[in-house]
Amino acid sequence: MTDYASFLGERTFVIFLLHGVIRADTHPVRNYNKKHLPLDEFTAILESLCRSGAAVSMPQIVSASLGADPLPPRAFAVTFDDGFENVYSVAAPVLRRLGLPATFYFTTKFVDENAPSWVDMIDYAVEITSSFRLSLPFVAGPRVYDTPRKKRELLESIRGFVKSNPAIDPYEFAEEVWRQLDVKVMKPDPELDQKLSWEKVRALADDDLFTIGGHSHTHRILEYLSQAELGEEIATSLNKLRSNINKPIKHYSYPEGLANCYSDRVIAALKSHGIVCSPTAEHGVNRLGDDLFRLKRIAVT
Repeated sequence: MTDYASFLGERTFVIFLLHGVIRADTHPVRNYNKKHLPLDEFTAILESLCRSGAAVSMPQIVSASLGADPLPPRAFAVTFDDGFENVYSVAAPVLRRLGLPATFYFTTKFVDENAPSWVDMIDYAVEITSSFRLSLPFVAGPRVYDTPRKKRELLESIRGFVKSNPAIDPYEFAEEVWRQLDVKVMKPDPELDQKLSWEKVRALADDDLFTIGGHSHTHRILEYLSQAELGEEIATSLNKLRSNINKPIKHYSYPEGLANCYSDRVIAALKSHGIVCSPTAEHGVNRLGDDLFRLKRIAVT
């Protein structure tokens, strides 16, 4: 297991990026990248960080960046993207026990409809289909996918291809994979697929330990959207969050969050809606004075 405390520094601060926490991992293909951490690993990582560093919130990072109270040495913040139900039922009790603040960035369509992301749609189809071929633009010639290892390699290739191509609609791509694999409907896994209800989002928002932020409406890459689509994506997500929890929303995170997924144009759109900070998913640590819309995070997997 990675020693995440080794990223902590006397003059830097670290933002850790997580997605979900599950009680046990029983899937041979899905969750191959540990997007959902097993509970025992999650607990051990947080306890180690608390022993070695000083937990802070994203609002504290913003305040310190604007000249308020400085951050303590070896400061770190915990953040979750997407809005999986397990952050409420599995992760939040651990955070509360440790008195550890966290920020939850929600994709609002996931909450509205318990909708899957395009990645989860593809992961699901690939896992449940025992043996298959796929006709894909980045695969030369027919290839059979019939083992967990081959399927995991396929999923990694699909992620890289879709995320690097602005002309591809990721949900149309997922639907094409479903068509080729003859998958008609997704039976959500209660641990990997269930999203929070608005009632549970409000319960997190009412806890002073936690901060709520936006993470788009449909989880499309913001930089790949037209200006009109970008405005609609951001406005829809923020309007839904603000109306459902009845609190200001000043924090955001970019879907996917790598360097090609956001830009000055995206940052300007977020600022126009009152957002003050949006960390990326680029790997690294930060110093006070760094751009609050280009902060790096360390993925916990």
